[in-house]
Amino acid sequence: DLRSDDSLPRKMLRYALAGVGPIGVAGAQFLMSVQLLHSLPPLAFGAFSFLLVASQFSTGIWTALFFAPMPILLSTADTDLRAARQRSLMAANLAGALAAGPVFAAVAFVFHAPWPAALAFGAFGAANLMRWFGRAYAYAAGAAWRTMASDVLFALALLAGVAIALLQPSVSLVTPYSALLAAAVLGLAPFGGAFLRRQFLEIAPRDLRGYGTIWLGHARWSLSGVLTTEATGNAHAYIVTLLRGANAFAPLAASALLMRPVSVASNALTDFERPQLARLLAAGRFQEADRAILFFRLMLLMAWVGTVGLAALLMRFAPQALFPPQYDRPQLALGAWLWLAVAFVRLLRTPESVLLQASGQFRALAHASLISCGVSVAAVTVLLVTAGPVWSIVGVLAGEIVFAVWTRRQKTQWMATQLALGSGHSLPPPAPR
Repeated sequence: DLRSDDSLPRKMLRYALAGVGPIGVAGAQFLMSVQLLHSLPPLAFGAFSFLLVASQFSTGIWTALFFAPMPILLSTADTDLRAARQRSLMAANLAGALAAGPVFAAVAFVFHAPWPAALAFGAFGAANLMRWFGRAYAYAAGAAWRTMASDVLFALALLAGVAIALLQPSVSLVTPYSALLAAAVLGLAPFGGAFLRRQFLEIAPRDLRGYGTIWLGHARWSLSGVLTTEATGNAHAYIVTLLRGANAFAPLAASALLMRPVSVASNALTDFERPQLARLLAAGRFQEADRAILFFRLMLLMAWVGTVGLAALLMRFAPQALFPPQYDRPQLALGAWLWLAVAFVRLLRTPESVLLQASGQFRALAHASLISCGVSVAAVTVLLVTAGPVWSIVGVLAGEIVFAVWTRRQKTQWMATQLALGSGHSLPPPAPR
């Protein structure tokens, strides 16, 4: 739990521990992506990268449906209500993951993956969603070490898959998708037998009915926000792939690899901070929460500066270590710097977004992302047609700027209202515009 008397070293240690697992996972995925970038033709690499975007989109949906509302829902002191909510969440999670598997397999097959690879990717999609739910549950239960252990095990299994692929004379998509599947399944183990029994054995179809209340109260607005946030941040992936094909998406995916470190840091710290902020807000400690997001932003800025330094060194001294010769280096460099600009704007609004999620203000966030996604989709489409795939990233940047400005406005209004109410003033909560 966050405390007002925390020293800076203790805060830094907490953040470092929270980032160990996600950094390991992202590092392993980064190595796999670089390996495939060098061993696959652009069409196959573009398809692989697009499917990873689709997989990350699904975890974003799970964040909306389960991760974001879970700290609020399970913080009640009523043990019977908490147990009922837990069963409802787990029943909805299991049903959703089982339904998602065939969808992932079908999408992989559409993108020219052979049936063994498509089936492996479908199974990975389902298992990864189960693991993602387990991560959220461990955080909400105050067992962050289980989440870290799951991430570390996932990363080690994925690195083993990378090593196996290096020993093969030629790499097919079966190997990376099978490695992802094995990593996701092994990553469930650290959540423990009690969690696995509750998730797979101690729920019934009737528990699904309870999720309706969760959906109406929290998840529908959170899901709306995720869908429109996805359109804001990844419009290029869908529009470029739809209009120009996976071959045109490959350079964008390759240039985005340099943005991976700051994305990892942002995701890791977001997952860690959300339940911490929820506890502070539930206790009415609004000023402490406001100070906490300032430190949160500082850590994100440090990650961004480190990423820029690493990107500059790689592009200056060893571009061939990352990018194969068949890609246009100037275009990749342009794409990399545009992605780093996107990352900068995105991290500026991340602390406000997390605080609004922790306070249950999902409708306000959905409204902000709805406006920004319209800007992003329109700008990406126009720039793709008029300037080419790489310049479509500027459309994503435009959407992120709008999102950051609007989120900052919503957070400022909400926090002012809470502080005024805490001081005895009577102010109505700001209505979403």
